[in-house]
Amino acid sequence: MTRRISNTDDVINTKDLLARISWLEQELNYRCSDDYSEELKKLRALAEQVEEIASPTAYEDGSDLIRDSYLQQYMKAIESADPKNVSGLTFSPVNFDGEIYRLRRAA
Repeated sequence: MTRRISNTDDVINTKDLLARISWLEQELNYRCSDDYSEELKKLRALAEQVEEIASPTAYEDGSDLIRDSYLQQYMKAIESADPKNVSGLTFSPVNFDGEIYRLRRAA
């Protein structure tokens, strides 16, 4: 079982997003669940937005989606780990069920 993903998470990795979508699809093949169906609908909408703005490697490499309200803390953590890494980053906004997330992209 994969971890539930919601729009309250500070950081969502695109690999985890795809894994959760796959897991939900498999579960719904065996039993009907309104909760799973609703979650899958929201995650598919998020994945479609990511696919529109991301490079093909966004899923392969596991790009981060950072909740807008957490972005400053995220940037501080990156800067303290590797200050040179910050200058080449760009962030593209996506809407996840009413919350803005930023897709981390290397320039």
